[in-house]
Amino acid sequence: MPHLVLEYSGNVRDDVDPAAVFGKLHNTLAEAGGFRLQDFKSRAVPMDLFLIGDGSYEQSFVNLDIRTFAGKSVEARAAISEAALAVLTEFFPATLRETACDISVQVTELDRATFARTRSGDQTNSQERKQS
Repeated sequence: MPHLVLEYSGNVRDDVDPAAVFGKLHNTLAEAGGFRLQDFKSRAVPMDLFLIGDGSYEQSFVNLDIRTFAGKSVEARAAISEAALAVLTEFFPATLRETACDISVQVTELDRATFARTRSGDQTNSQERKQS
């Protein structure tokens, strides 16, 4: 944790380099939110099919969902959002200038009790325990 899901409309003006965006976000959020760099799992999703408002003029969006386990204070989550927003603003200057663009960040809290996962090695370790 955390998972970063970056979605953006297909009409953004900037060349999106996910490795560069996520590299900066990982470092910034590790410092702002106390996350470990090795725990980030990030993906970028360009949205070619979208409609904003009534479509009568060109609008665009960039949205980052930061998914992390519950437990951080409201102030800590706000600091994480503001830090991420500053990074995104750096990476989408042409889009902000040339379209009616909304850049947004949200922190989504995941409930540990209902979060399930498996990791590489978990299946092997489970099989080894059964055979012992």
